[in-house]
Amino acid sequence: MRWFRPLVVLLATTLASALVAGTAYAQGPPSPGHVTFNHPLGAPRAQYALVRTIDTAIDRTPPGATIRLAAYSFAMPSTSQALIRAYHRGVRVKVVVDDHSARWGSVRRLGHVLGRRTGQRGGASFLRLCHDSCRGTKGRQHAKFVTISRTTHARQVVMVGSMNFTDFAAAHQFQDLYTVTGERALFRQLRRVFRQMAADRPQRPLDLPAAGQGLRVDTSPVAAGLAADPVLGRLTRVHCGGVADGTGIHGRTLIRISMHAWNGPRGVALARQVAALSRQGCNAKVVAGVGFGRRVVSLLDASGVGLRRAVPGEPATHEKLMVLSGHLGRDRAASVVWTGSHNWTDRSLRNDEVMLRVAGERQVAAYRSEFRRIWALSTR
Repeated sequence: MRWFRPLVVLLATTLASALVAGTAYAQGPPSPGHVTFNHPLGAPRAQYALVRTIDTAIDRTPPGATIRLAAYSFAMPSTSQALIRAYHRGVRVKVVVDDHSARWGSVRRLGHVLGRRTGQRGGASFLRLCHDSCRGTKGRQHAKFVTISRTTHARQVVMVGSMNFTDFAAAHQFQDLYTVTGERALFRQLRRVFRQMAADRPQRPLDLPAAGQGLRVDTSPVAAGLAADPVLGRLTRVHCGGVADGTGIHGRTLIRISMHAWNGPRGVALARQVAALSRQGCNAKVVAGVGFGRRVVSLLDASGVGLRRAVPGEPATHEKLMVLSGHLGRDRAASVVWTGSHNWTDRSLRNDEVMLRVAGERQVAAYRSEFRRIWALSTR
């Protein structure tokens, strides 16, 4: 039986190696859901694709369902009318918007129909206007998401994106909207965020757990200082080499950033981190919106990060997203997208913001395709 012990050792070693390899290279199950993009240079149907997606979901809510909508700029008559129709057929409609939208007719009509009282029993409908950030003491209400308890086709619908409800946004900005259905943990987390926003009083920063299948929600306001910065924490976990086959590009981690605003001291700190990753060999490209600081541009350009901006007079990106394919933390086969309302600025840490992380090769491919489209329409 002398042969038995070496065989056991060999099998144990082989199994341990397989487990380590599995930990290092295993790609978790892809996130559910799908993304929709508008096309500001297309026909009206393409320009208003995100508005139509939300309006259609609202029109499919049956009596007794609950709609929660958080927006920064809200001036879309079709969405306001869809919400009012839902209210009249017995749907609970709850809306939180930044108060700079208070002067627009769509918000005034909603306020008149839904009322402004958020503390009534029975889950009554309401419109809440937040003067500063709803959950903080400074900043603005800048989160952009919708939750619907049920429609005729699905339950626990969640939609998170970069969109504003305005004609300008539809016709002059590239925007995205990610939709997930049937994910209870994700739905409940955003319902919790919305309830805190509707209270319109300072709240403690939220540190939400993963919501399953690569899904995770990050929110602002956050604690002061870069140490609590969720974006910086993400970037410091990126490695440029050691990428598993089938991810990355030419054996290096791929990073694509489409960002509306990137400026200020925080923006400079994030630019330094992206620049450092580029020097370490990551394949990084950035599409810049209208809110880029000169120092940010200089740091990215000097480190070899591919950078393009909107052609003057043409639509610009309003997305606030980062796509990664490659080595993240201990995962050498990561395929991840972060999207939502969070710009890479100082103010975004004080605003009400929501970021959604999704995972999967299909998700990354969709966002990479959109990035290439905007990249081709932009200038060096």
